[in-house]
Amino acid sequence: MDPTLSAIVEEAQRTYGAHTILLYGSRADGSHTPESDYDVAAFAAVAEERQDNSKGDCDGRWDLFIYPESMLQHPTSELLKLRGSRIILDRRALGAPFLSQLDAIHAEGPGNISREDRSVRQNWALKMLARIRRNDIEGNYRRVWLLMLLLEDYFELQNRWYQGPKKSFAWMKEHRPADFTRFDQALRPDASLNQIEMLVTCVFGEGDAYVSARSAS
Repeated sequence: MDPTLSAIVEEAQRTYGAHTILLYGSRADGSHTPESDYDVAAFAAVAEERQDNSKGDCDGRWDLFIYPESMLQHPTSELLKLRGSRIILDRRALGAPFLSQLDAIHAEGPGNISREDRSVRQNWALKMLARIRRNDIEGNYRRVWLLMLLLEDYFELQNRWYQGPKKSFAWMKEHRPADFTRFDQALRPDASLNQIEMLVTCVFGEGDAYVSARSAS
C-alpha cells in the first residue's frame, strides 16, 4: 500500500473507527494519473454520511467518504460508484457481499423513464436552446447547464445507469461512437448552436415538440 493510501486508511480508522474501507475510482481500476485523487469509502458507526477531502500531510489529494455501517448490508443505487472497488480493510467480512449487492443493483438497471418525464426533459432542453440563442451571460450559463444534464439524460433515457463523465464517455466511445462524436463536438468551447441542437436531437430524437420548436425559431 502506498504512503498516501496508508495515511488515509489510518485517518479513517483513528478518527471515525472505520472497519470496512474501499478504494474506488481511477486508482482502483488502474486508469489514474499522478494527479488523480484517492477516492476512498469507509464504513463506520456514524449517524450520517461525512466527507473528508483535506490533503493532510501526505502526497496526493483525499476524497474520503464515511458512510453509516448499515449501508453495507442495505446498499442503494446511490452507491453504485463503488462498484469495482478494491477492498482495503474488511474486519467484519462485509466488503465482498456489499460489492456483490451493488453488482445486482446495477444489473437490474435504473428502470424506464415515463413518456411524461421524457417529454418534460425534452421541453426543458428546447427552452434552454431558445435562451442560449440570446447570446448573453445567462444564455452562456444555461448552455453549460444544458450540456451537463444532456449526458445524464442520454443514459437514463436508454435505461442505463449514469456513472459520471469518465466512465460514461468511455462506454459511449466504445459502444456508440456516432453519439460520442456528437457530444465531443457540442462540448468544445467553440461549438456552434447547431452542434448543440444536433446533440439534443441525438439524446431525445426528433419528436413533435422538437419539430415545432425548430419551426418557431
